[in-house]
Amino acid sequence: MADSPRYWIAVHPDIAKPIGGVKQIHRLAESLNANGRKATLIQDRADFHPGWFQSNVSTISISDWKQLQDLKPSTDVVILPETFLPYQEQYGRYLPKLIFNQNGAYSFGLQQKDGFPSNPEEVLSLYRDSKLIHTLCVSKHDQQLLESAFGLGSERVSCIINPIETQTFKLGRIKKPILTYMPRKNSRDAAIVTTLLLKQPWFRGWNVQAINGLPQNEVASLLKKSLGFLSFGHPEGFGLPLAEAGACGCALIGYSGLGGRELFALAKGERIGWEVEYGDWHGFLLATKELIDNVQQDHKEVVTHLQNLSKQIRHRYCWRSMVESVGAALARWESQLPS
Repeated sequence: MADSPRYWIAVHPDIAKPIGGVKQIHRLAESLNANGRKATLIQDRADFHPGWFQSNVSTISISDWKQLQDLKPSTDVVILPETFLPYQEQYGRYLPKLIFNQNGAYSFGLQQKDGFPSNPEEVLSLYRDSKLIHTLCVSKHDQQLLESAFGLGSERVSCIINPIETQTFKLGRIKKPILTYMPRKNSRDAAIVTTLLLKQPWFRGWNVQAINGLPQNEVASLLKKSLGFLSFGHPEGFGLPLAEAGACGCALIGYSGLGGRELFALAKGERIGWEVEYGDWHGFLLATKELIDNVQQDHKEVVTHLQNLSKQIRHRYCWRSMVESVGAALARWESQLPS
């Protein structure tokens, strides 16, 4: 569409280690392109790529972007992560903005010296700025937070689908008595729970395996052979590891991070999901024992439920669903752009 605006998405500093939110920013750019728009990532260096996932989108360095002379409110839109909220004016004072809020818990900043106002009311005022035409989020929990608690209303917020790579994350053929987990968030909880599990007599014959800093295909390989996934992520805007584990046919045990509640709801519907209250280490053990008991009583039935969960997640959180959700949201915010 010749008259469609250009989209510029800030994603810097350049970080090579696996961070799910970075991958999803690439996917947002791709989905905008799939909807006939031109999206370009603003990075520290134009030639940078994280390297741990596949993506081929246009990029520009922040220094080169600031030198562009043809940026106009009628032709250009900037998309910023929620942690960039206080810096809107640094990305073209008069350009319309969108916030891509991937974690509602970060809406007021990550720490005291990150540029966010200390007064929450000032943060809410930034979300209501006239140049901030729309806010995107990736979970039902955060959608309700932004629409209702923040008072933005349904007309200024859209929840888009957070997709997984369904060709990579899919059911494994052979399941082993392994529980996998990612220790990047709340590593102390992960260390305590896994240590406690290995001390339990009923856990004999089972094992736990950490997934840390691995390429995406190796992550999927471990999840495919695992019977369960221990979630220590909190807070989460969506819970991408939960979605990837469920797609690989893993029972889900642990923290939803709030944003992952919809994923636990799917797993609970198949009787292979146990959401644990944050900090409840004993709750991990109780849930794990119930899973192991179920496997011992009727392994075939558990596998059937794992297959059903995989099918539901791969259908709901696929690439096509993201493209469709972004297309629907586009119509809402582009109607607010200056002519």
